[in-house]
Amino acid sequence: MNELEELERSIGYEFKDKKLLRIALTHKSFLDENPSYESNQRFEFFGDAILDFDLTEYLIQNYPDLDEGNLTKIRSSAVNQFNLVKIGKKINIGNYIYLSSPEESTGGREKSSIIEDAVEALIASLYFDGGLEAVNKFVSTFIYPSINELALDPGNKDYKTRLQEHYAKIGKKVTYIDTSTGPDHNKLFSSKVYMDENIVGEGEGKSKKSAQQEAAKNAFERLDA
Repeated sequence: MNELEELERSIGYEFKDKKLLRIALTHKSFLDENPSYESNQRFEFFGDAILDFDLTEYLIQNYPDLDEGNLTKIRSSAVNQFNLVKIGKKINIGNYIYLSSPEESTGGREKSSIIEDAVEALIASLYFDGGLEAVNKFVSTFIYPSINELALDPGNKDYKTRLQEHYAKIGKKVTYIDTSTGPDHNKLFSSKVYMDENIVGEGEGKSKKSAQQEAAKNAFERLDA
């Protein structure tokens, strides 16, 4: 596990049980070639819940004047796929993920869904190794700094609403076509946003809502370009 010391330095935490970190970084495809390993799917599921809990507690304590609706918007924006992938790339987590040879050959280390899952699984491994204190240290470093900006305009990152409003100004309407792959407990959703018959944006996520938000964000990026 010596190759993971650099990742530990990046996140500012040294694991007592290195196996927990290895599990967090093991993509399900790796098990095809290494069946003795455990994938990070269960950790990802748990890490998502722990992250929501930590962030919710922080928002309740630090933003007493915001109502439930705005708190929910801030939390959703702070932990959406875009931000989690941004964190993952900041700590170069893709370099350390255990992938099958076919998954790696198709650019798996750069796939947003794989990076997002690994970050959430990493949060679970921090909890199992060091409790909420370890989780809070990580979240304080990589997520809390963005909260103040989000709190200034909780709806600012709702790309789907913004895209709808943009096209409404010119008398146009956008529609979304969604598909999904994978088993019920671990689906990956893809979304394409259309204006008339033209695809103006595409995205993917672990829910239909997040996939649509990513597609709307992609549409905005194309508009800016």
